[in-house]
Amino acid sequence: MDASQFEKYQEFTEETIYNLSQKVTMLEKKLDIFTNLLEISKYINQYIKDPNLFTLINDLLVGVFGAEHSTIYIRMNHDIYEAVSQNISEERAAVEKNLILEHDQDEFFISNDVPMYGTDHIQEGIHSCLGVPVIVENRLIGFILIQHTEKNYFTRDHAIFLSLIGNHIGVAIENNFLYKQIRDSAFHDGLTDIFNKRYFFETLNMVSNLTEQNYCIVILDIDNFKRINDSYGHPMGDEVLKTISKLILKATRPNDIVARYGGDEIIMFFQNFTDREKVYQRIEGIRKEIEQTMITNDNDAISITVSIGVYIKHDVYMTLNDVIKKADEIMYLSKNSGKNRVTIGG
Repeated sequence: MDASQFEKYQEFTEETIYNLSQKVTMLEKKLDIFTNLLEISKYINQYIKDPNLFTLINDLLVGVFGAEHSTIYIRMNHDIYEAVSQNISEERAAVEKNLILEHDQDEFFISNDVPMYGTDHIQEGIHSCLGVPVIVENRLIGFILIQHTEKNYFTRDHAIFLSLIGNHIGVAIENNFLYKQIRDSAFHDGLTDIFNKRYFFETLNMVSNLTEQNYCIVILDIDNFKRINDSYGHPMGDEVLKTISKLILKATRPNDIVARYGGDEIIMFFQNFTDREKVYQRIEGIRKEIEQTMITNDNDAISITVSIGVYIKHDVYMTLNDVIKKADEIMYLSKNSGKNRVTIGG
C-alpha cells in the first residue's frame, strides 16, 4: 500500500469513526430523552388524583427546562382558553391567550428584545416563550407555555421534548378531570348540589390541629318541614331545600364549608370567623334572606323560616364532634324559643 492509498484509507477510517461517534451521540441523546420521559411520566402518574396536579406539573416543567415560569391552558368551548395555574396575573393571561389564538394549533417560539409583559412587574424580565399544543387522540385540549428571561433560549429540541411530555400531560389532565368529577359526585348532595355529610367530616378530620383552631359551626333546621311535605308534596320540599342551599352559598365565602347534614338540616363551617357580632350579622342576614324569599313549585308559592344554632369555638380545646353537639343543642334552643331565629353560644 503506497502513501496515497494509506492516506485515503486513513481519511475513510476517521470519517467512519466520526460518523459512528455522531450516531452513538444521537442514540445516547435519544436514550436520555426516553429515560427522562419515562421518569416524568412516572412522576405525573403518581399524582394523577392530586387536586394540585397542575401546580406540580408546572413546577416540574420549570425544573426540567430551566425555565422561569410554566403555564397550562385548557381549551374550553368555542376555542376559549383558561389558565389552570394559580397566581397568574390578568395581563399575563391576556398576552398568552392571544399568542395561543394567533398560532391556532401550532407550536410557537417567541423571542422579544423588550419584555413580553409590559406593566406586569413580576413578569417584566421575560424575553422568550415556547408554546406547544396538548393533543390527546387527535383532539386539541390545551396548550403548555414556558418562559425564560433570556432571548432565544428555547430550541427545536426543547419543543420536541415538551411535545412528548405534553402527550403524557394531556392524558393526565383528562384523567384528573374525570377523577375530580367522580370525587365531586361522591362528595356532593344530589338534590341541593352542596357538599354532603361525608365530605364535611372527611375534610375537617384531615385538619391535624383542628382541636386548637378558632372557628364556628352553624346548624340550620327548616321550620315545619314535615308539614310542607304533607301539605304541598315532596317536590315542594325539594324546591325548599334547593332554594335555601343557593341562598346560603351566595352568602358564604369560597373557603367556608356548607353541607347537607340531615333530611332538612344544613351544617356550615366558618374558619377563623369568631367575632360574635360579625357572626351574628352574617347568619341573621341568611335567616332574613330565607324568610323574605318566596319559593314556588307549579302553582304553589310559600315562604318559610329556619331555626339556626351557632357555636363559636374560640381559644378553647374541643373536638369537632363536641363543637357540633353544642351547635345542635343551641339550634334546638332556637326551635323551642319560637323558631325563626338565630341563637349563638360559645
